[in-house]
Amino acid sequence: MGLSTLKAIAPDADKGFLIVDLSSMAGEGATLKFREPKAADLFPDAKELQNLRIAFAEFPEAMLYQVYLLGRCYVSDPSDMGEDSPVRAFGKLARTSKLTFFHIVGRFVDWYPTGDISERVTESKNDCAE
Repeated sequence: MGLSTLKAIAPDADKGFLIVDLSSMAGEGATLKFREPKAADLFPDAKELQNLRIAFAEFPEAMLYQVYLLGRCYVSDPSDMGEDSPVRAFGKLARTSKLTFFHIVGRFVDWYPTGDISERVTESKNDCAE
């Protein structure tokens, strides 16, 4: 059937936006909004990832990946003008407030399960070989 087979595949369900309530940590009405990761978001830009390795040298690779993913999927608010880039802002938060950072990451991965992408690619290659 070829490429026409791809047209028959139903699109993924739209999970919509994730709103993370931070009222208990940052005051009444404090929220952050995230969009669902696109496929490209799951594969970090090498240059940006290297910049994160330098800026946050103490972070393990998996944590840098989460900082990157949150920053990429964050939906900007009008009040963000003049602030750090979202990626840097989440890196700074991870450094200064681990509990809040892990709360956000936890909500994000519960809402948009991404798992270990490299593991998924390996598994899909094994499935295709059968």
